[in-house]
Amino acid sequence: MDKQRRTALQAAVAAALLPLAAPALAAPQAPAAATHINVILPRSRQLDLDGAAGRAVQERLTLAVMDFVRENYQGRNLPVWRKPLAEVELHKRVANICLWIVRSCHAHREVYPMDPAWVAGQIMAESFFNEFAVSWALAVGICQFIGPTASEYGLMVAGSVPAHGAAPYRNPADAGAGAHYTAVRAQWREALRERRRLGDEAELLRAAMQAHADGAPFPQARAYLDAAAAVDALDAEVKDARQRFTAYLEANFAGRNIFDAKDVAFFQGFDERVLYAKPVGAMVLMLARFLRARGGNILAAAAGYHAGLGNTSEDAGVYKRYGRIPAFADTVGYVSRCLVNHHEIAQRMGQV
Repeated sequence: MDKQRRTALQAAVAAALLPLAAPALAAPQAPAAATHINVILPRSRQLDLDGAAGRAVQERLTLAVMDFVRENYQGRNLPVWRKPLAEVELHKRVANICLWIVRSCHAHREVYPMDPAWVAGQIMAESFFNEFAVSWALAVGICQFIGPTASEYGLMVAGSVPAHGAAPYRNPADAGAGAHYTAVRAQWREALRERRRLGDEAELLRAAMQAHADGAPFPQARAYLDAAAAVDALDAEVKDARQRFTAYLEANFAGRNIFDAKDVAFFQGFDERVLYAKPVGAMVLMLARFLRARGGNILAAAAGYHAGLGNTSEDAGVYKRYGRIPAFADTVGYVSRCLVNHHEIAQRMGQV
């Protein structure tokens, strides 16, 4: 076939196929509905949480969470609780928590609209709905607020008033251990920074050995050893304060029940982090503010809740608006659990 005939045939085939290709060229097709990878939550996404619609969301959310738990934790000890589901009155807790999640999402929707399923999944990652959970960082309750953050959001915190250091509170001598922990931990961090400023330990050790072999002085060694000793001393003080305040909290939690009106009154004057309404409201408000600050990026907002919003900042061009997940192993694992929890809950609610 000569070149002229081949060119004519190619033109004819192209013309025949053009009507088939034209719609795709004219208007991009919407992505398949099954993808649902919505990392950036638009402000326009407003769930109807008023009245009966809100109650319906609350009921679906409760059922979805409980179905997720039963399907995946039957015959196993629940995280945080360290006991089987049959020994935990979880449904009552989840139902109450979901009530406050929906109410809080409705109350703070003008700050930024939150997905109730995400909040439930994040609480699950934080505490597995255990109101008496206390972390190594002395974060308390289902939303795992540390003392300073809880106080900032208007919650009563154990040890924050002089009355907590006297009867009827148990172990009153340790009421101030929480504040001491916060102060000493800040000093410990500063001491760590000073030690790092003096250089890498392995490199300093090699340099010191070389100086010794050469018969030369190595004055940096004394400065580094002094800095390391300061870190060790403060580390021991931090651990002691943590242990004493944890024991203080557990002693005052023991034998009490947040579903008992008398005990609720006690916690309102002692530590509101173990209750539901105010902590959930504070958590939703914080996440809404973080979403607003990070252009709707739910992963950056969740990471900010775990590691501090400042650690999610990003200076690289277009990404500055959305922030990022910081390269902290604990935070990356935490956000991963939140993401999976949300998917499992939302799927059961019919959102995915």
